[in-house]
Amino acid sequence: MSAHMKMHPTNREPTYKVIIEMPGKKKTLSFVSEKNLHKLEAFLEKYGEDESTSWEELAKNRIAKYKKSGLALRGARYREGISQKELAKRTSISQENISKMENGQRPVGQKIARRLAKALRIDIALLLNVP
Repeated sequence: MSAHMKMHPTNREPTYKVIIEMPGKKKTLSFVSEKNLHKLEAFLEKYGEDESTSWEELAKNRIAKYKKSGLALRGARYREGISQKELAKRTSISQENISKMENGQRPVGQKIARRLAKALRIDIALLLNVP
């Protein structure tokens, strides 16, 4: 989907403009369909500005499914804007193994964590689940 289509919905279903503000980031304009508006409202009611919620709390279901190190790996890769294939080339780790680590199907060993941390410019402790 093109960036233009993301910014301007093309269907005739009623939509609502939503401006997303995050500390240190530019404001983002998005559109929410009427059928998904209740999901957004429920989320905001649960995790609104009134209280501070840790990322671990927001991601607890995903952490249980993918493991914390897998989410850290995926997030760091996303931040760098690279694909699993590109990370595989940079680290000499197969794309299949990177996928398995991200999906919690394979642990991240110390030797591999070192190579991934260097390529992604992150602390190795994030990949080894060390606090």
